Amino acid sequence: MSRNFLIDSFQSTKDGSKCGINPMSKKSKTFWNKLFVILAMALLTWELRADSFELNGEYTDLFKAVRRGKLEELEPLVESFIAQGKNISDALNEPYPSGLRTHKQNLLHEACKWDRLEIIEYLISKGLDVNAKDELGLTPLMIAVSTKHRYYNKDSNSVTTSSISSEKIRYLLLKGADPLAKSKSGMTLLHYAAYRGLDWFVEDLIAAKMDPNASDQNGWTPLHSATSGGHKNTVEILIRKGGNPKVKSEEGYTLIHIAAGHGGANLDLIPFLIQNGANINAKLFDNGETPLHIAVNKNDPQIIRLLLANGALPNIYDSGREKTLHCTLPSHSTL
Repeated sequence: MSRNFLIDSFQSTKDGSKCGINPMSKKSKTFWNKLFVILAMALLTWELRADSFELNGEYTDLFKAVRRGKLEELEPLVESFIAQGKNISDALNEPYPSGLRTHKQNLLHEACKWDRLEIIEYLISKGLDVNAKDELGLTPLMIAVSTKHRYYNKDSNSVTTSSISSEKIRYLLLKGADPLAKSKSGMTLLHYAAYRGLDWFVEDLIAAKMDPNASDQNGWTPLHSATSGGHKNTVEILIRKGGNPKVKSEEGYTLIHIAAGHGGANLDLIPFLIQNGANINAKLFDNGETPLHIAVNKNDPQIIRLLLANGALPNIYDSGREKTLHCTLPSHSTL
């Protein structure tokens, strides 16, 4: 992607009682308990398929056509809306009825989960808002960045995934997708790109002046995201571009805490973080756990050995007054 194009994009962006039920009564408690059981069974039985909560057949068919990537199925449905005198932009932008599953994402959100660029192009041409947000504050661009390609195979009724499409991302930006948008939790595109290890996009975003230390409401930065995704190269890029390797979340999670909890994928990452100043014995604020405590709790001998070899102290107490040495040795005779 042209960095100038992305920079231009940034610059342009800058310029119960109602039902008559008493919630405290025994009757209502029984009612809500039964309702919970029914919904739980529905979740397990149907997995909230698109047609399980069909409130409007037209929307169900639209949703299915997008998922299948069948433009020849989608176009007649859209034309039927127009023939009925409906506002096509309003109709397509309305959240799909199965909001329990989709967080009230619209058809463009759904299209961005699938490898169907022609569907994305068509929906935008019909007036879908490229910056529409779902209940979590996610835009179609965030979905495209954070979701691997999905392919629907009608014959086998199965879904496969592959790498994330740079073409989708480029197209959405070209059509005015806001690269500065944040989710309700405060996560940026850089968080999502880092989690997926999209190094080319991470570099483009930082070149366009996005802060590599931007934090969400929990103090989680793109470095936390890249570490939890196990992407050492992405972590290296972020640190090289100014990311803070000593960063802590609101709960005290350091990058090494995150790496220790994600096992073998981070065997090369932990020594790199230590070399860049990360504290291997940092404690979480609420319970005093160190990365070694986390590795022990995960029952991960490889990470335990690696941490001990790199200076982790086995005699640090957590808030429960338990040393990592005490909980390590009985269960890991091979250490």
